[in-house]
Amino acid sequence: MDAFVVAFSFGLIIKKNRFRNGMEISLATGGGQFLMPVLGFFLTGTVHGYIAEWDHWLGFAVFTILGINVIREGWNHRTNKELPDVSSLTAFTLLGVGIATSIDALVAGISIYLSSVQCGASPPFHAVFLPAAVIGATTFLCTAAGFFLARKLHRFPSFHLEAGAGIILIGLGVKMLCDHLC
Repeated sequence: MDAFVVAFSFGLIIKKNRFRNGMEISLATGGGQFLMPVLGFFLTGTVHGYIAEWDHWLGFAVFTILGINVIREGWNHRTNKELPDVSSLTAFTLLGVGIATSIDALVAGISIYLSSVQCGASPPFHAVFLPAAVIGATTFLCTAAGFFLARKLHRFPSFHLEAGAGIILIGLGVKMLCDHLC
């Protein structure tokens, strides 16, 4: 859901090179959702103790920064009836989105490892590869759907759409924080 919402938000403001940008954000989120479980699986013994302490803060910070940027862009273009002319997503933004939307997938990889160990066997790589591939492919498709469905709302006032998208992004960060702290 978070990858869908992020893609939807960017789908509202990106007008040019839509197919390329839609594929880039879908690859960033799908790739993150594939790589994080694999990473969690292999680094379970060392990473879990460190990441569990601050993963929710990282997700909160990234979603909040993205949300504030979307709201700020909308505010700067509030007199325009059209959405701002954004032509591409930066590599930094794509990396941030890929990480923020897949931190929970790291925990999935850890869970897969730990459940395999409980069965008394040393977990093989294929124990995580197939679930990670399914998670990544599903996220890719959901992200692409969110990005491309956003254009259906282009007739609404751009500031309201961008403000709403920014608030949703910030809300995702707050939810991630509350899920871990409450």
